[in-house]
Amino acid sequence: MISQRWIANWFRTRQQPILLGIGFTMLIAMSAGTAWLVQHADDDAQLVNRTVVVQAKLATVLLSVRQAESGQRGYLFTGRPVYLEDFSASQPQAAHLIEELRILTADNPVRQRELEQIAKSTSAKFAEMKRVLAFLDAGQPDRARSEVLTGQGRRLMNTVREQIDAAIVDEGRLLNQRTVKSQRTNQLLLMVTLLGTAFVIIIGAISISLVQRNARQAEVARQELEGTNNNLERIVEFRTADLTEANNEIQRFAYIVSHDLRSPLVNIMGFTSELEALRKDIFDEIARLTAQVAALNGQVEQTAGKVERLGSEFDEALRFIKTSIGNMDRLINAVLKLSREGRRQFNPQTVDMKALLEEIAQTVSHRVMELGATLDVEDLPRVESDPLALQQIFANLIDNALKYRRTEETLHIRVRGRTTTTHAVYDVVDNGRGIDASDHQRVFDLFRRSGRHDRPGEGIGLAHVRALVRRLGGTIELKSEVGLGSTFTVSLPLRWSVNAKSAA
Repeated sequence: MISQRWIANWFRTRQQPILLGIGFTMLIAMSAGTAWLVQHADDDAQLVNRTVVVQAKLATVLLSVRQAESGQRGYLFTGRPVYLEDFSASQPQAAHLIEELRILTADNPVRQRELEQIAKSTSAKFAEMKRVLAFLDAGQPDRARSEVLTGQGRRLMNTVREQIDAAIVDEGRLLNQRTVKSQRTNQLLLMVTLLGTAFVIIIGAISISLVQRNARQAEVARQELEGTNNNLERIVEFRTADLTEANNEIQRFAYIVSHDLRSPLVNIMGFTSELEALRKDIFDEIARLTAQVAALNGQVEQTAGKVERLGSEFDEALRFIKTSIGNMDRLINAVLKLSREGRRQFNPQTVDMKALLEEIAQTVSHRVMELGATLDVEDLPRVESDPLALQQIFANLIDNALKYRRTEETLHIRVRGRTTTTHAVYDVVDNGRGIDASDHQRVFDLFRRSGRHDRPGEGIGLAHVRALVRRLGGTIELKSEVGLGSTFTVSLPLRWSVNAKSAA
């Protein structure tokens, strides 16, 4: 069963997205409603405007009929043709206005019937006025006047006026209805707009409050994180100091052990030299005495053979002792070298890696020529690091590639490079013997070697390389298959700092 506390925590952590989602939904709804109301307000405004236009055109039709009547009467009583201009212009104008009214009121069947009656009445009125003018044009002014005095024209005019007035009154009623509807729509639009504005203000205030609260919580969290980081930094500093002290102690121990081991070696070498001198004296004396005894007994040749065999066995024993002493001396020197390298202070500089590798290639060019091999150095990215350490790293890798070649195939060595956001990556690729997958990590251990031990070495080169790479804040990886060659990938930071040596 879900607890109320869990629900409260869930809502507290998600209240800002929920409120923003609700606000966004409401804004969309209000925007849609506002658009709908604006469209209706526009439709209502158009209806109101059309009603006003219909009223104006109806009044203009009545005005045109009256102008025609005035022109006809003026010509009737004065005989001046200028009055016929208003009459002649009024009839087509009235007909045109009635046609426009029919188009404007096409959605109102009642108005269409009224306009039909108005059109008939105006046509009858204009026909009556033309009849009177025809009598005048025929030279019968008395008959024309008597036609006017019958009152038919007045009755027709009253009919036109009444029909048009009725239509104008009805349009006024529609105007009032449409005006009220338009006002309601505008009021509703105003209410929705004000409501939307208030809602936006409320949502904005809530959002600002939530943002301020989140900012305060973030500041508290930042301060706590800063305190935690400071504690972690102190812990890391203490641990780093402990590790540094332990590393220094190990290096001092290695130096002391190596130094102390050399003392018995020196003594052994000294005694071996004395044994060699003593061997010469002993065997010379034995040879002399043996010669004397043999001369007496006649066994010179047999005795001389035994003496020579004992001498060769003594020499072989001394040679084994010297060889073992030499191997131990080289191992001790290797330990001392690693110890000295661990104490050496790095001097970071901007290093042109292509120039550095070309210098290494020039150093081993004689061996490359002797082996018939090729060594290609591509364009390499620059780094800011210790140049001596870099020289030792890549010199060891190239020396290994030259040492562990395949005699049945021409050796090709290629050095290439690339960059990432923070590191420079270098590949030393060869097509030599290759290294078995089970030995990929083992070859980086001190005094460990892979494959046949038919090449000189103590197994310290790659261990030294890995130690240097780590002190430079980088990593070294190996990809290799037996018989297909090897690829050593060295990744170094583009800019080395003193703190990077902690990576070692």
